[in-house]
Amino acid sequence: MKGRQVFVINRTMTLDDVLKFMEEHWDRETMSEFGTRRKSDGTLEYVVLPATENWDIIIYPKAAGGLFNKENKLVLSAARSLHAIDPSKVNYARFFRDKDTFDRIKDSKEAIDLNKEMMGPCEDALQEYTGFMKKLLEEAGYLK
Repeated sequence: MKGRQVFVINRTMTLDDVLKFMEEHWDRETMSEFGTRRKSDGTLEYVVLPATENWDIIIYPKAAGGLFNKENKLVLSAARSLHAIDPSKVNYARFFRDKDTFDRIKDSKEAIDLNKEMMGPCEDALQEYTGFMKKLLEEAGYLK
């Protein structure tokens, strides 16, 4: 399982450039519809592709610069869906303190099921989107 795919591209792209590229080239009927996630100030944060009920695939550019990023990149990555709870913002220990053994096992199973969902169908969707995006970037002459 990768959970993340990176394309090295031959140009700097902004999120608006990525959105424009997808609007011009993406096959909505064959692949899927796509949306955007915006910050509270209204600026674009990610282009979002659906993967599963609890997981999305997000797309964002990374411009070259800095010590660890020498090249322009386009990243596709698995991320929790907007309607799902962000696990990094949840203190799971709080939920286990007053629960009996049965409830703890049930909660652990749900966490394991989310992981299986990410490593199974979500990863499959990521690989399918990656293959299609690679084809689009090659045809447009964007790959390095």
